[in-house]
Amino acid sequence: MDTDRSSRRFWATWLAGWTGMLVLALANGTVRALVVQPLVGEEAARRLATVVLLGALTGLVWWLHGRCPIPTAGRAWAVGLTWAALTLAFEFGWGGLVEGLPPATMLADYDVTAGRIWVLVPLWTAAAPAVVRLLRRARGGRGGSGRRDPVRRGRSSSPASG
Repeated sequence: MDTDRSSRRFWATWLAGWTGMLVLALANGTVRALVVQPLVGEEAARRLATVVLLGALTGLVWWLHGRCPIPTAGRAWAVGLTWAALTLAFEFGWGGLVEGLPPATMLADYDVTAGRIWVLVPLWTAAAPAVVRLLRRARGGRGGSGRRDPVRRGRSSSPASG
């Protein structure tokens, strides 16, 4: 029973985290269109926005993992693939149903032969939780959270403990 509750809490946290990613992506796209694109042109603005979003996504996953560590590599990939599927469903659903864009127009952002690098976003969205989990575990700390245990061998690490 406790593991069911823990699993529900885990998925609730990480699915809510996806909405945070959605907010970051929408804000990033707005800044790209209104501020960056008029200054550097569409292609450069799209590339820059992609790189900025990849960094923001990494930061979000790092922060979430610190609050709700991903216990296994399998669970990390499950989160990443779920996030990627939600992202693609939202992107193509919004583009097709709300904006009325044809599939060819939406797929153009994924054409690396045309210099588009947006494909990195769903790829990194899928991989980021697993990569961040590995990095945080490599840094040490309980649950791979990156936080070090301040008490070692029964002694406090504070200067007063001598």
